[in-house]
Amino acid sequence: MMRRLLMAFDFDHTIINDNSDLVARNMLKTTIPQEVSNLYRTDGWTAYMQCIFKLLKADGFSPLEVQSAIKKIPHTPGMDALLRGLHHRGDAEVIIISDSNSVFINDWLENAAVDHIVNKTFTNPAFYDDQGLLNINMYHEQDWCKLSTKNLCKGHILQSYVDERAREGVKFDCIGYVGDGNNDLCPCLKLSASDLAFPRKDYTLAKMISKENFDHKISAKIHLWESGHEILDIILKHLPPKQ
Repeated sequence: MMRRLLMAFDFDHTIINDNSDLVARNMLKTTIPQEVSNLYRTDGWTAYMQCIFKLLKADGFSPLEVQSAIKKIPHTPGMDALLRGLHHRGDAEVIIISDSNSVFINDWLENAAVDHIVNKTFTNPAFYDDQGLLNINMYHEQDWCKLSTKNLCKGHILQSYVDERAREGVKFDCIGYVGDGNNDLCPCLKLSASDLAFPRKDYTLAKMISKENFDHKISAKIHLWESGHEILDIILKHLPPKQ
């Protein structure tokens, strides 16, 4: 069975117009201890955020208060229209690949009433325990990709999803990847000449690939974007929906 289009999205600064982890961190009343700040360099972002969640709990923030802050994050301009437009096509699959966590992403998607549009989310699994502490685990632990953090190789996840769908008899005419940051380069490198790469204009990924000394080859057609409406227009021109 052919599915004409697969659209893969980052979450922070792509679907939402902020960084969900930093929104949570900025709720803290207390100063972050230096030993916690050092964790990012030594043990990675996931271990760092686990300590942030412990500090939030110690500060007296309830799960509902954190959830409320996440739900209030605005979507990136035009992103709601893009997601609903993809859903309306009827021939597209939508996945999210993000270094946020499952609780934040699910809470935001449900509140925005777009959770039914997303076929699958790949992110760091998280849950609240009986004491109200948000626990987060690494999605995986990888050592094969130098472009990615140890807990999340987005290119590997994207390729694995495409391979899995192929085994299930589903192939895509076109794959689009939408992102903004350093860790969005690897999945862009997995795309073919018939695919579309959408780096967010003026953000890290777009700046990286525009440098003269950029030494990777992105085979996909590259389209910078500021609004989800632009992405939807490009998709409609590149792959018009079947009548």
